[in-house]
Amino acid sequence: MTDLQQLVAAARKAGWSVQQRHGGHLCWRPPNRAPLVFSASSPSDWRAQANLRASLRRAGLIINGDRPHDDRS
Repeated sequence: MTDLQQLVAAARKAGWSVQQRHGGHLCWRPPNRAPLVFSASSPSDWRAQANLRASLRRAGLIINGDRPHDDRS
C-alpha cells in the first residue's frame, strides 16, 4: 500500500470523505465542516506528500500518532 493509499484509508476511517475529481485531483472533506483539502492523486515527490500530511493535520486529521494541529505556534 502506498503512502497516499494509507492516508486515504486513515482519513476514511476517521470519517472523512475522499473523492477523485474530474481532473484527477483528490478532494478531502473532513467530518467537522473544516475547509476542504485538495491534493494531486499522484504526489510528484516527497515534499508533496509531506505538504499533504501537513494540510490534513491542519484540517484536523490525526495520522499514525501525529499531534493535532495547534494554532499557538
